[in-house]
Amino acid sequence: MNMTINSAELAINGGKAVAEDRILIHLPTIAEEDIQAVTDAMRTTFVSGDGPACREFEKQLAEYLGVKFALFLNSATTALDLAFMVKDFPAGSEVIVPNFTYTSTALGPILNNLKIVLADVRADNGNLDVSKLESYITEKTVAVMPIDYAGNPAEMDEINAIAKKYNLYVVQDTAQSIGSKYKGKYTGNHADVGTFSFHGTKNMSTGEGGAFVTNNEEIADRVKIMREKGTDKYSFLTDNVTRGYYQYVAKGSSYVQSNINGAMGITQLARLESMNAQRRAIAEFYLAELQGIDGLDFIKITEGAEHNWHLFGLLVPPTKRFWIMDALRAEGIMANVHYTPLHRNSYYQHLGTDADFPGSMAFYNRLLRIPIYPSLSKGDQEKVVMAVQKVFAAL
Repeated sequence: MNMTINSAELAINGGKAVAEDRILIHLPTIAEEDIQAVTDAMRTTFVSGDGPACREFEKQLAEYLGVKFALFLNSATTALDLAFMVKDFPAGSEVIVPNFTYTSTALGPILNNLKIVLADVRADNGNLDVSKLESYITEKTVAVMPIDYAGNPAEMDEINAIAKKYNLYVVQDTAQSIGSKYKGKYTGNHADVGTFSFHGTKNMSTGEGGAFVTNNEEIADRVKIMREKGTDKYSFLTDNVTRGYYQYVAKGSSYVQSNINGAMGITQLARLESMNAQRRAIAEFYLAELQGIDGLDFIKITEGAEHNWHLFGLLVPPTKRFWIMDALRAEGIMANVHYTPLHRNSYYQHLGTDADFPGSMAFYNRLLRIPIYPSLSKGDQEKVVMAVQKVFAAL
């Protein structure tokens, strides 16, 4: 890198910022067809859950992913809850959860009276450290929950091999990886259950929303009941074999999603590949322009994976991380830290210490996110690069 910067030139020290207007870490991509689809859905007056647009979205999502069953829900969090509600594991059974994840991953088993066992992650990408996985398995272990951090798929071949050896249920938290592939197949195809998020921050969005996907017909049929308050309303609406009523046949809760959101899912899904291609182009620009900077590394992509670039992470010197974040923000680039390891949060702190999770801590202490989203202009991309180069030149 040829740039030489005096620390006084940094905006954090009173110098001129690279970006006069802040460049946000994320912006949802909302197009006119999304707005029109939502408007049209509202005009039908079918605004409640599991409507015609929801059913069509589920059909198209299953076809896109190549899975047998895709069920539209109000969040990925509820998909994770259903993933364990459907199994009826004995209370106190153990579920292995990566320590570096959002709380929703752990809440799935917790809400079903199961014990979570936090597992360490790789220091180079935040995904489950497969080399340590067997060390967490006991006679009480019933499931393992790999996540696809930043949209980068977990090492599912190795995880599934271990799960098969110990007869474990596999729930892949695919919340961030819609459109990513592993060994040639879209995520959602590599576990007993996959759980996607369509939150406003994700690569495709329905505002709030999620999906439960599986190739297991028995699991899908039970979830159709459980997501609709334990009723057989799904088959009632589909088959209409009774005389105007449906029955309460199991436990469950209200996890269906509005027909309005389903309409937006259809239009967002239609553009997903193009939106992901735009993210990929931005990531490739960053990777090319930021290569060779001392102390700066990038998240390692899983072998055999095609990344959807949900997030773009920088791995920076740990002792300088917060200063670099503040310096980038002063330059107008809204960099941030993404996830505090679960064991460092008050609800989970009884499950381990920093020493128990060296990979998690090494990854966490180096990770910063920078902006990436389809509407990020070329000019703003260049400002992001310029700001990173400027800040690192002053280290």
